[in-house]
Amino acid sequence: MKAELRGGAGVRLSNMCETCNNEKPTQPMNGNNNRNTIQSWFDLVVMPTMDPRSIIQTASFEDSTGTMRAATFLRSQNWLLPGPWIQSPLNVTTPAGILIPNVTVPNAYDYASIEDANTWNTLHQMVAPIPNNLPFAVRQVMFLKAGTAFVNNIFLDWAVGVTSASVQLSFRDNSMTSGDFQNSGAGTVPVFAFPAATYGSTGRNFQVTLLRTGHFHVGLNILDNSGNCSMFEMEWFVE
Repeated sequence: MKAELRGGAGVRLSNMCETCNNEKPTQPMNGNNNRNTIQSWFDLVVMPTMDPRSIIQTASFEDSTGTMRAATFLRSQNWLLPGPWIQSPLNVTTPAGILIPNVTVPNAYDYASIEDANTWNTLHQMVAPIPNNLPFAVRQVMFLKAGTAFVNNIFLDWAVGVTSASVQLSFRDNSMTSGDFQNSGAGTVPVFAFPAATYGSTGRNFQVTLLRTGHFHVGLNILDNSGNCSMFEMEWFVE
């Protein structure tokens, strides 16, 4: 369980397990086993960033025209914008019909993985059945499958009238750091950035292939068409 802490994983699950063992919780930010590393925001702002490539192999997001846009890795100077910050315009789509989250296997000849995906889709409900009936704080809890053979398909709704040309994916807690300054005059954050396009509409497919199991807090950082900043937080339980 402690191995999950590397790269920002396992924060809450590990804390619960260690509490059961009457141990002080390990600090999550950079995989440091020094249990007294983080004691306040003074410590958070000087912690190093966490690289999402430690858990994510690929990510894609459907734009407003229905085109899937594959993200690329970069060190972003836009993740740590000062705002103005608003409530995220994204929400989990109510699962129904073709908008039910599922795991797929791109390789049509990988029969074993296809069987695994079919079993997963039968036994797992990946998002809340009626997200709008739940508090915002828990709507984004998701159950995903790890493995390079699998693509997790989640569907998201944009608020009416809101679009964005700037969407980035990374660990949520990178927002509490000051960023990396190596070869940069401003603090950068390692992210998966989706190509410039118009993102909006409802039932948009968000795809991710994950490298390992664990418990992760990630976020989609959004700069919308009105110049507002927001973050759609996702809590991933990956099996």
